[in-house]
Amino acid sequence: MLMTVVALTIGCKSENNDPEVKVITCTPQDITSTSAICGGDAIVTGASLNELGVCWGTEINPTVEGEHRSTMNWSEPFICTISDLEPGTLYHVRAYALCGLEYYYGDDKSFTTEEDSGGGNDPYDGQDFVDLGLPSGTLWATCNLGALAPEEYGYYLAWGEIFPKTTYKWNNYQYCEGDRDLLTKYCSDSNYGFNGYTDSLSVLLPEDDAVRVFGGSNWSIPTKEQWQELIDNITAIGTTQNGVKGCLFTASNGNSIFLPAAGNYTQYEFAGAGQVCVYWSSSLDPDLPYFSYAFGFMNQSIFGRQSRCSGASVRAVCTPIQH
Repeated sequence: MLMTVVALTIGCKSENNDPEVKVITCTPQDITSTSAICGGDAIVTGASLNELGVCWGTEINPTVEGEHRSTMNWSEPFICTISDLEPGTLYHVRAYALCGLEYYYGDDKSFTTEEDSGGGNDPYDGQDFVDLGLPSGTLWATCNLGALAPEEYGYYLAWGEIFPKTTYKWNNYQYCEGDRDLLTKYCSDSNYGFNGYTDSLSVLLPEDDAVRVFGGSNWSIPTKEQWQELIDNITAIGTTQNGVKGCLFTASNGNSIFLPAAGNYTQYEFAGAGQVCVYWSSSLDPDLPYFSYAFGFMNQSIFGRQSRCSGASVRAVCTPIQH
């Protein structure tokens, strides 16, 4: 998903060895009644960038004294979803950068959330899905996240990140301090945690699940167990659909889903398009927490591990709604 950069503010001119800080505010996009995607970037000369983020509120020129979200990984522009907004309300947003003890801000940009339609009677959030008759009743989406047709590759995401990137390496992965043994979230072993960090998280939280963020609260990235259920109960074959190679899963009820062989991004290159499927699960490998479980298909179905900083495809699942 691309963000359009439209605002540029110079926080400080470079005079007498003072730092020069340029903060860029991105145009808010994908605005709903309760959320919007916002972001920013910063170019800093003569100083260290300590923090990058966005702040928002109903008054013009919001600051970090109010609502804000930030990151300390600024190798890529910072983009996030701000949520819990009020429907039909005018909001202001600014990107900000912290250099030393001083905050610098980008231009104020405004947006209005959509009116609350009073809907909510579509429990599947408008998503197209297939019922494969699985024992759990789990429903599978017909397309990859970011795709409009089953044959489209869609987005490539690092595990736990919600936006595509141009490179997928440990030094720009959101949940580490530059390498796989310096994890800052989803870490079950202190040997791999930054300063010995550990937590009890083994499955992606909703805010780190791109499917939930963009697809609706009833949808999620499949767990390891949901992928295994699919493999155990479905016939999988390599095939070509509308000129695109991939894997076709066919159920005993005759329904099927197609997963295109979208390849994946490793730390070194993009490879495997047209040859292999690589799809994330939402489950961490607790023994080696720099890995997460992923589904793959080349000549047969494989369920294994993938480096979390890699870029792989995502297919959504939904638990059937009980009426």
